Amino acid sequence: MQALVVGHSSLAIQFIVQSVVHMYYPFETQATPLTNVRRERMLPAPGEVLVCVGEQVEPTQVVARVNQPSDFRILPVARLLGVPASRIRRYKRINLGDEVRRGQVIAVRRGLITHSVKSPIDGVMTASGGGRILIEARPTLFELRAYISGTVSNVLENHGVVIETAGAVIQGVWGAGGESFGVLKCMVNSPDKPLRAKAVDPSCHGTILVGGASLNETALRRAQELQVRGIVIGGLPSELVSQVERLPFPVIVTEGIGTVPMSMPVFRLLATNDGREASISGRVQPRWGVVRPEIVIPLPAETIPPTQTQPGTPLTVGARVRGVRLPCMGAVGTVRALPVHARRIETGAMVRGAEVDLGQGAPIFIPLANLEVLR
Repeated sequence: MQALVVGHSSLAIQFIVQSVVHMYYPFETQATPLTNVRRERMLPAPGEVLVCVGEQVEPTQVVARVNQPSDFRILPVARLLGVPASRIRRYKRINLGDEVRRGQVIAVRRGLITHSVKSPIDGVMTASGGGRILIEARPTLFELRAYISGTVSNVLENHGVVIETAGAVIQGVWGAGGESFGVLKCMVNSPDKPLRAKAVDPSCHGTILVGGASLNETALRRAQELQVRGIVIGGLPSELVSQVERLPFPVIVTEGIGTVPMSMPVFRLLATNDGREASISGRVQPRWGVVRPEIVIPLPAETIPPTQTQPGTPLTVGARVRGVRLPCMGAVGTVRALPVHARRIETGAMVRGAEVDLGQGAPIFIPLANLEVLR
């Protein structure tokens, strides 16, 4: 009897181990038509919060501010003038607390050859001693804007706020630039079409352009001339990456580097909201919390549908997935089966994967490493 119990325990342990081994936690990307959007807006240092809980805010509204610590310069005046440190008082032209401008002469020694010392920055003389003068720059006022329209749900005293709204959220795979706000303007009627320069006309001024598979340097230059607020594109040619990083507006890539058609669910979601106001952020922070580029489209909604799956859950049958590598890059489908055993692929490697229905006939086997969940 004891042997039987031990046998059952071994089988149970083996089943649990196999279940854990076969779990796969894929990378996740949001492309959600309607959800509760919650964003923390934090100051870089303790400062002053200007809004209250329950207050309605707009994207460009300043919600908090702080005077950032200033820069300072230590100037070796005695050495530059060639005089003993104890004698620089007679050569100084400024006193403690005096304001100075960049390039202003703060000390001078006349003779056959005149020697002078100029301030390298705008600031205030805050200290002097040992033949040196300390110039402290004026504090810089940093203003934190709301970024999205919504309601202040929490105030973090002296540090920032939490803003909530109902709306659509789309995450990109790559981005550049800071934050922006404008009206979405869909420039193509199909996700596989490029954003062409001839389509970028004066009506694009102040809008966020939505393209398809790619764009070229001419279209990028034209968009900059017309002062667009941002660009959302499926793929970006690698030769334009460095140029995009220097643009004054954010650019968000939804699929990858190269000419890649925008996935249909993402394109359909953007096209459906053509003409609506949106907030976009091209900021990428792969460490310390994984900040990804995103498009947030606030929408009027009394009730928000519950999320079907929580972030960080293992891949399951029925999940919506997207291919992230060739030959299925950008293709979106549904997981129909998760085979227990590894299979050999074209490269000869034995890998675990999923049977994915791409809506083009029978499900195909795609390695798990080539998939991400599209929420």
